[in-house]
Amino acid sequence: MRKLVTYLCSALLLVTATSCEKKTEKLLLGGSGWNKIVIIDKNTKQVEWEHPLEKGWECNSAVATPDGNILFAYARGAKLIDRNHQEIWDIAAPDTCEMQTARVLPDGNYLLGWVGHPAVIMEVSPKGEILSRIEYETGIEHPHAQFRQLNKNARGNYLMPLFATSDVREISPRGEVVKITRLEGTPFTTLALANGNHWVACGDGHSLMEVNLDNGEVARRYGENDIKGVRLFFVAGLLPAKDGGLYVCNWQGHDKNAVEANSPQVFEINDKGEVIWNLNDNEKFGMISTISTIE
Repeated sequence: MRKLVTYLCSALLLVTATSCEKKTEKLLLGGSGWNKIVIIDKNTKQVEWEHPLEKGWECNSAVATPDGNILFAYARGAKLIDRNHQEIWDIAAPDTCEMQTARVLPDGNYLLGWVGHPAVIMEVSPKGEILSRIEYETGIEHPHAQFRQLNKNARGNYLMPLFATSDVREISPRGEVVKITRLEGTPFTTLALANGNHWVACGDGHSLMEVNLDNGEVARRYGENDIKGVRLFFVAGLLPAKDGGLYVCNWQGHDKNAVEANSPQVFEINDKGEVIWNLNDNEKFGMISTISTIE
């Protein structure tokens, strides 16, 4: 009987350990000015996989696809690679443009976007087939001052946050402006919430806000020093966390004194705006502007 109890306890411990191991969260990180994209273990903050990027490859979008591949934008185009670093496909942007957006859509297809004259929004299949392509003239002279991360909303329109004009534009699949919401700073990305609002990362506005993009009403706003333990620099990539929390990329490339400020490169807040996890290691990690979970 004692042997049976011992065996059952050992089996239970093994199952528990295995279960905990499976629940360990992995994060994909990248950023403009960093020479790699990496996968880390959230708990240990150790790099478990990395893919090198060439000089000048400005990566502001990197995401894990449902089948485990890695999709990323690199200014000159967008690539899909496997975990063995083998290229599956590469869609180039024109020489005068910059590919800035590479996202996974809810239907499993991908959203790509490059800045330029005109800017272009594309939906692409996992096989690299271009399913749709629209052109939109932002009216912003310098392509680099246009957008970084596009998103598609529940209405099937595209949300385009624009640096130079400090607004988010809702663009229809026909390339027509549906709505313009004036904000602040240099909006980098949007993130839809269950209540119909959106988080908006306001870049060099050093702010993060929850906004109703239909009427412009701001429900919550965190300024540069409003989150305890964090100084907001260029607020970039966002990612929903478990239990209603939020990951925030705190890109620090526009402030030469950012390292001395000792503020996290990326952090997680709960629904009360309290920091519950952060990554702050400038020796191991570069500037982080994009984040994704790994299943």
